[in-house]
Amino acid sequence: MLGKKKEYPVPNAYGLTPAEQVKLTSGADFWGTEEFPAANIPRFRMSDGPHGLRFQPGAGDHLGINASEPSTAFPTGSALACTWDPALVVKMGQAIGQEARSLHVDMVLGPGVNIKRNPLCGRNFEYFSEDPHLAGKLAAGWINGIQGAGVGACLKHFAANNQEDDRLRSDSLVDPIALHELYLEAFRIAVIESQPEGVMCSYNRINGTYASDNAYLLSTVLRRQWGFKGAVITDWGALNDKVKALNAGTDLEMPGDKHMFDQQALAGLAAGRLKPEALTRAVAKIAQLAQKQRPAFTGDRAQLLQENARLAEHIEEQAAVLLKNDHTILPLQPSDRILVVGKMADATRYQGAGSSHINAAETVSILQGLDAAHVAYTYQNGADQAATLAADRTADKVVFVAGLPETAESEGFDRQTMALPQDQNNLISAIAAVNPRVVVLLVAGAPVELPWADQVQGLLNLYLGGERVGTAAQHLLYGTATPSGKLAETYPLHYRDVPSSALYNQNNGSVGYAESVYVGYRYYDKAQVPVRFPFGYGLSYTTFAVTNVHLDQASISPQGTIRVTATVKNTGDRAGAEVVQAYVGNDPDVALTPLKTLQSFAKVALAPGEEKTITLALPAQAFSEWDDAQQAYVLPTGTKTVIVATSAAAADIITTLPVTLQGAAASTRPTQVPAWYRQPQGLPSLTDFTAMSGLTVTPVRTPQPGEYTLYNTPREMSRTSWAVRQVTDAIEKKLVGTTQPTSVEDRFMQTILLDTPIIRLAQQSSGSFPLPLVNRLVALANRHYTGLVTGHRW
Repeated sequence: MLGKKKEYPVPNAYGLTPAEQVKLTSGADFWGTEEFPAANIPRFRMSDGPHGLRFQPGAGDHLGINASEPSTAFPTGSALACTWDPALVVKMGQAIGQEARSLHVDMVLGPGVNIKRNPLCGRNFEYFSEDPHLAGKLAAGWINGIQGAGVGACLKHFAANNQEDDRLRSDSLVDPIALHELYLEAFRIAVIESQPEGVMCSYNRINGTYASDNAYLLSTVLRRQWGFKGAVITDWGALNDKVKALNAGTDLEMPGDKHMFDQQALAGLAAGRLKPEALTRAVAKIAQLAQKQRPAFTGDRAQLLQENARLAEHIEEQAAVLLKNDHTILPLQPSDRILVVGKMADATRYQGAGSSHINAAETVSILQGLDAAHVAYTYQNGADQAATLAADRTADKVVFVAGLPETAESEGFDRQTMALPQDQNNLISAIAAVNPRVVVLLVAGAPVELPWADQVQGLLNLYLGGERVGTAAQHLLYGTATPSGKLAETYPLHYRDVPSSALYNQNNGSVGYAESVYVGYRYYDKAQVPVRFPFGYGLSYTTFAVTNVHLDQASISPQGTIRVTATVKNTGDRAGAEVVQAYVGNDPDVALTPLKTLQSFAKVALAPGEEKTITLALPAQAFSEWDDAQQAYVLPTGTKTVIVATSAAAADIITTLPVTLQGAAASTRPTQVPAWYRQPQGLPSLTDFTAMSGLTVTPVRTPQPGEYTLYNTPREMSRTSWAVRQVTDAIEKKLVGTTQPTSVEDRFMQTILLDTPIIRLAQQSSGSFPLPLVNRLVALANRHYTGLVTGHRW
């Protein structure tokens, strides 16, 4: 009837009008949700993680730029994973949760479980592993810890988010076996074992569909197959289409950005494109988060930070990986004349850059750690090579602190090389030529090439070890603590050995995961490529024996569990810990199947001479394979093996035991695939990838005027439009302060600004970069000069 108000076909959820319901599904500001007191829906407050709390009391950002409250900077994910100790990770989660409650934070954005597909990913320092079982188990521990303290966890970034360059619009093309068995498996384990309150969908597309719009991932897999009960929250600015997102299973758009897309959702609701039940679900999920009763913090925050600093120190002692110890150069002796070399000894990196950047409550460099223990040493920063080599000649032992510079590892962009700075490599080789009694302390969040590894006698990998890395390093160097970390990722000899090396960052708009399941040790094992240090590897100052390994049964049914029992003994004269690893071995001739995959592990702490019996559980899931036609894991018939080892290397296998599978049918692995996927040799090709997967990579193409969209970047549009370049310069001066940055922070901000799709900039601008302006800039780039941008006040 003419003039009659249109009724929206949606239930009156929580007593809210349709407009209020839509409003609730977008953030109120950078970190919080809208509140509706009359409906008993309070504001819900989030903060960044995951290796500490990044609480911003003032202006918010997602890049680690603006000020945040002092908090404990724990070891980053790449270090934490090397503990192989979920119980210790629980303690870290609890500690972060207590800090969060002390600042009235309801949810911390973490943990990050994305697979380390390639060592150059700029955000690998935040992630756990190349292996999904290890990553999933550690994530479950982190979530159980923080949620046990009454704070929600937001598991991220779902899914197939394995690069930083062009992450906001890249398309990850992944075959279904690799998608489920590798890239989704850590999420599956964490969801099933810990039920996080939130899951964060990533920016990228997966097989052509943006994560926020991906009904298969968000509804079919996450909610129906895995039973996820919490809320799906977008990464900050990751919303693609409000109607599609809500229908697909996204609940909360963050940061909301002045409710830029609310009218789109209301129009979709009125037109029947937005499903009423989808909006009702989203409102319910957000309300449940906001209404959850959370404990008040009643302690002393300063005391809490001191306690957590000691925990951070202990975690780093458990995480550091002793990779080489020739001639028992470590531990150092008090009588040793020590030369310490390297700028990073004085300014020791302990975290990476970006949204995870913590304003550490305290920091201890390696030199400060030595000083606090009253260790005598001589120091050279390495700038004067002649002076350094002169000091080298009089030293008993040299401790060289090497690592990646601050600018190398960050959210937002990938590393350009796997090499350390060449001046470090040259100086290490020169020092070792004079005095081979060299111990290198490695400070980096991801693998690097180590061309001098055979020239030095000791190598202790600290990763990015948190705020008390210097104290932990001193304890490890002098034997107060015994190294017990194991690598959670492979260290290849050369970047060219990495299976994705030829394709990574070559076509970011359309990314073919041509190596499929063959990532990390899954590739190096089957392709017989030698590595510098294998997955799961790590030495100790003591020795261990693993004996009496046996299975409680030699066959398994779809509902069964096999238990592996072993005796572990400390056969040395120091306390220490060993990690026993159980892999499931596969038929080497089966396509798209690694030789073995990690399926269980246990870290065992032992006094000298002590022995313990451990049991590792291997459920049917550990032997099952993804069947895409059935959309389920299926236990095949046939035989597999249980491989018990102390690393993924063949030399560290203790025993191999056969297992009969009482499954429903033979393996459903494809048989008609290119030979590379049966026996990988060398690097994969996109031609073979398309033949195997049916997925086609779109060639790189530079857009021309008339083809630009909201998903192009300011850098791209400025190439062909003087007008856009002028506006971009104005934005840059406003946000960065200059178009010629000199500081690390300004260079980082400039890169983010120029290489972020223009719609994503608007979504993260808190209203300072409105949608009408974005549309006008796109028109300018397309040389549609009607209605030029005028009068906007920066």
